[in-house]
Amino acid sequence: MTRAKTFLLIALGFAFLGVLLSGYLSYWNLFGPSCHQGPLNWLVSCGGPKKVLIFGQPTCIYGFAMFLTVFVLASTSLIRPPKKRVVAWLIGLGIVGTLFSGFLTIYEVFFLKLSFTGLPACIYGLVFYVGILIASILAYRGLAPRDSVPAV
Repeated sequence: MTRAKTFLLIALGFAFLGVLLSGYLSYWNLFGPSCHQGPLNWLVSCGGPKKVLIFGQPTCIYGFAMFLTVFVLASTSLIRPPKKRVVAWLIGLGIVGTLFSGFLTIYEVFFLKLSFTGLPACIYGLVFYVGILIASILAYRGLAPRDSVPAV
C-alpha cells in the first residue's frame, strides 16, 4: 500500500466514525424526542433538549452529509488510483468541517452555555474533521507528481 493510500485509509476511518456519530445524532434529532434522550447520552452529548438549528434543520444533518461525502470520496480513492483533484476535495471538506464544528463548539459551549452530560458532539466532530484534514494533506503530499492534474 502506498503512503497516500495509507493516509486515505486513515481519513476513511475518521469519516466512518463521523458518519456513525452524526447519523446517530441525526436519527435522535429527527425521529426521537432529541439526542439528549438517546442511549449514548452519557458518552456523547448534544447539549440538552433544545436543538441547535441551521435553516431549520439540526446541525448534525449537515455534519452527516459532509462526513458521508468524505467517506465516499476516500473510498473511491482507495478503490482506484488516487487523484490529486479528489484528495484536494478531501482537504477542502476537512477545512470546511473543521471550521463548521469548531464554530459550533465555541457557540454551544461559550455562547449558549448548554449543559452537557458527556463530551459535546461538536468536539467529537472537530476531532474527526481535524483528523480527516491532516490525513488528507499527508495523502496529497504522498501522491506522485505524475498524478497531478494538468493546468487548465
